Amino acid sequence: MARPPGPLVVKWRDLAQDGRSYAEIAREYPKFTADQVRHYCMGTSGKKLPGPLQRTGRWGGHNVWLQGSRSPHAELSEAQVLEVLSDWDEAKDRWHTSGAEWARRLEVAPSTIHMLRRGETWSHLKHPNQGRRPGTGPVRH
Repeated sequence: MARPPGPLVVKWRDLAQDGRSYAEIAREYPKFTADQVRHYCMGTSGKKLPGPLQRTGRWGGHNVWLQGSRSPHAELSEAQVLEVLSDWDEAKDRWHTSGAEWARRLEVAPSTIHMLRRGETWSHLKHPNQGRRPGTGPVRH
């Protein structure tokens, strides 16, 4: 991949300083990857170029800017996630629709739905139905 010009790196660093994620910046500049943006913003590459350098762990180990639909790996929108999580049937104490059926409807792998329901993904939403299993009652976050 091509080396970005110095003025572009300075612009990236300013955008990162303003709280933009590396993935968001890379989406605006499709010739470059999010990894390249990160390396230049942190000074791993282009250390002598001007502009504020980002420090590692600036979000305490969790990149809050990449949670949920902002993640470049997100397969679902927040609206879809909330629809799946709101599918709990209180009267029957179980999920109304199977995870496999949700996966088919949303065109994702069944594991995507199962991880969502277990609270392994999209946990920042703190939805009361994440982690619920039949017979266990609501999960306290």
